[in-house]
Amino acid sequence: MSRASRPGHPRPTAVIAIAPDERSAEIVIEGQRQVVTGSVPKETRRAALDVATGYAARIGQPVLIDARDSNGYWNLVATPDGVVQAADRLPPTAGPAPAAARPPAPAERPGRGRRGLVIAGAAALAVVLLGGAGFVAWNLIPGDDPAAQTTTTEAQVLGHPAPPGYGDTVEFSEALAPGSQPGVSRDGDLMAFMDPDERLTLFDASGERLWSAALPAASTEFLGPPRFVDYDGEPAVVMETTGTLWFWPVAGGEHTSITLPEDASTQYVGSSALVRSGDDALVPVGGELAPVEVPGGAAPMLAEGAEVLTAVRTGAWTWVDPEGEVAEVTARRPENAGEMESVVTALREYVIVRWEPLRGEGAVLAFHDSRDGSVIGAAEIDPADLEDVRHRSGPIGTAAVSYGPVVMDPEAGTTAVVPGFEPQVAVGATVFGQLGGAPAAVDTAGEVRRPDPASAQPAGLLGGNAIVVHEDHLYAIPSQ
Repeated sequence: MSRASRPGHPRPTAVIAIAPDERSAEIVIEGQRQVVTGSVPKETRRAALDVATGYAARIGQPVLIDARDSNGYWNLVATPDGVVQAADRLPPTAGPAPAAARPPAPAERPGRGRRGLVIAGAAALAVVLLGGAGFVAWNLIPGDDPAAQTTTTEAQVLGHPAPPGYGDTVEFSEALAPGSQPGVSRDGDLMAFMDPDERLTLFDASGERLWSAALPAASTEFLGPPRFVDYDGEPAVVMETTGTLWFWPVAGGEHTSITLPEDASTQYVGSSALVRSGDDALVPVGGELAPVEVPGGAAPMLAEGAEVLTAVRTGAWTWVDPEGEVAEVTARRPENAGEMESVVTALREYVIVRWEPLRGEGAVLAFHDSRDGSVIGAAEIDPADLEDVRHRSGPIGTAAVSYGPVVMDPEAGTTAVVPGFEPQVAVGATVFGQLGGAPAAVDTAGEVRRPDPASAQPAGLLGGNAIVVHEDHLYAIPSQ
């Protein structure tokens, strides 16, 4: 149905037809047909309405919606800022007329300060998270039976095994751009992802949409997931395509971009992006790459704000900024250590140093504060357990830090060694990775749990919920 077929309604119209099994829906907008699917009814309804709100955002004007399923017909309107609400319109003439709609009472979503309408069918309540402008709408689609006006709901269940420590109920889910992954901030207060409509979307810790923005390139052109960084003293989301860094302010607003040198590689080990081009170290500042002079013999390790941490193999490490200000830091010797063997790597606020043992054989691996050199935690370790450890960014959360087989509790300063463990991501106080060629979850006490091989490894912890990805959908699942 097009706008021409609805005299008196100059705005475009979306027709949403939900299949009897509520696992798929057909959407027709201006003669263009699209089919969406969902693993559960509310996911199907959400996906269908997301198409309508996405179209409204693209054309910059409201879109009228004729929604229909086996229970009846409903008239809605989607606005460019992502809100879906009831429309004061007559129902379609074809087919049986729906029961008269009762004006719904505003209902507040627990834990959130926003209100809207409730969408429900005769069988169940469909909770729909809508795109754009951070609005979560609950809309009422009445059924033929007045009992359908109740607001009871069935919890969505994860359709695949959950990782250790998390339940299989779903707090919310969102569709992803095919083949993409979400990015979750280290402290778990923000999540960004690319959706199927080629938009970058930001959620807060409660799973509420803060904003959506059109991508400046196809989702397939971006390298890796969205990342959270400091840019010009403000938090930002950064994404990278070949030759370009793209920044979106967390607070909202237009994106900016910085062109990368042809031979550049970007590292996200610290709180800021560090660009390396040959022997040069550069940091994004004010819409361009500012060079930082690296002391002779040193290598750039990470960036914090506009400062770059540089280090030599043995000895003090140095913080340098684009203005040439230099601060040298000397590592303090752990109690059970002898001479320094090497600076291994730097991970966020930690510099990892390998020391000789004070007595006997082996090695001491210590996590040092990158600003004052103090020891945060240290572990005696067999050097053979460090031979195959890749010198790269490790899982650095707020409740667990890991490098190779060593897992540390940064608050208590305690460490545990799990020989052969290959860490991949820190989620809360658990580090997920591989052990003996199979998935493993290790806590800061060194206890090993084996996930179900069919479970998805979490991408991060958003608020109290782990974010897992399965078949181009992300799911927020609570801890047990």
